[in-house]
Amino acid sequence: MVKLRSSERLHTDFPVMFAGETYVGEGTVFNVSIPGCAIQSRKRVQPGSYLEMRLLMPDSASPLRVGLAKVRWCEERRFGVEFIQMPDGDQVRLGQIVKHDAQQLQSP
Repeated sequence: MVKLRSSERLHTDFPVMFAGETYVGEGTVFNVSIPGCAIQSRKRVQPGSYLEMRLLMPDSASPLRVGLAKVRWCEERRFGVEFIQMPDGDQVRLGQIVKHDAQQLQSP
């Protein structure tokens, strides 16, 4: 069965820092879309848990802030999160990055 995604997912490789209720972790975002991202990390998280995150995006020195994200799945050292709360400016910035990179991938 093929899973269809509602938004473009871009392969990436940039650092992320995240914090749960009782822990802090770091990892690498290996793909990102407007509603969420997938992360590889040594820190194990549980599906259904909530995180605060800072993604170190390649477009600037300031991190992309996610005030609240929910862990949707976990497999080994990888997990996926859905972005629930982000500052408006960071939402716009993420949309611009995803759109720009998606257009570059589609260009001949």
